[in-house]
Amino acid sequence: MTLASILVVDPDAVARAQMAAELRGLGHDVAESESAGAALAAIKAAQPDLLICDRALPDLDGVELLADVRRSEDLKSLRVLMMSGGADSSDIVMALERGADDYVGKPLDMVEFLARVGACLRRPANLHTSSLIVADGITIDNVGHRVAVDDTYVGLAPRDYRLLLFLLTNHDRVFSREQLLVHVWDRDASVGPRTVDVHIRRLRSILEPFDKDRFLQTVRGSGYRFSLST
Repeated sequence: MTLASILVVDPDAVARAQMAAELRGLGHDVAESESAGAALAAIKAAQPDLLICDRALPDLDGVELLADVRRSEDLKSLRVLMMSGGADSSDIVMALERGADDYVGKPLDMVEFLARVGACLRRPANLHTSSLIVADGITIDNVGHRVAVDDTYVGLAPRDYRLLLFLLTNHDRVFSREQLLVHVWDRDASVGPRTVDVHIRRLRSILEPFDKDRFLQTVRGSGYRFSLST
């Protein structure tokens, strides 16, 4: 999951603040709105990567806001995560048919919520303006999910690929093990912080023959970063 611009729309100020705080804690840029009208103005002005929208808005049904978004050519790539309390299967089906990328019920399970946010953001349409991400001889094909180092393709396990992609697309930023577990592992309960160390070592061993392992840097007491500055 890459860091993203997210708009949270919920008339419940407490719930909205909780979601926003959790997302900001992961490094996302988060804005908040309490109504459909304010949300639509914010979406058109800032064009966020993800809209998180409650269905029960004071001025318009959230599904109608979703329909307005999907009718706009400029906003078709916007990811939308709908949510509501007490939704039945017909509500969920309606939202998905209107163009929602996912639907989550309330009260929120924060672990599930953050995992669904991550899944929405990993969808390729608005993650990167280019399918190729390049940094000093390391090339990631984000469509073909392949990695080349100095024009030589290297084999990466899926989780190693996601870890490298995340660090490279957020280069020069330091992430703790716990943050990487959320962004790359979606808070999988079966893994712990030391799992990150194992995957970092594996990536370094793959990059070492090309003298690129130095870009995966340990920041003592803080975590890891990808940086071309050594």
